[in-house]
Amino acid sequence: MAAAIVEVQRVTIEIARALPEIDTDEKQARKRIAALHAEHEKAAKELESATAEAKEQLSKINAAFKVAAHEVLGLDN
Repeated sequence: MAAAIVEVQRVTIEIARALPEIDTDEKQARKRIAALHAEHEKAAKELESATAEAKEQLSKINAAFKVAAHEVLGLDN
């Protein structure tokens, strides 16, 4: 049991050491938060743009598939 407790403590210390340092200076922390927020906004806009482009391409592919399927199957609209 003592070995298990020591192992848990070792793992806990490893996890704690892997955590990023925190800013105790409020001004620095706010600056970092603002930078992270700006980065998030930029990534969100890029994702929105890529999603819109993908939806447009999917729409074109679906339309082409529909035309091809109608031609192959001899279906009328």
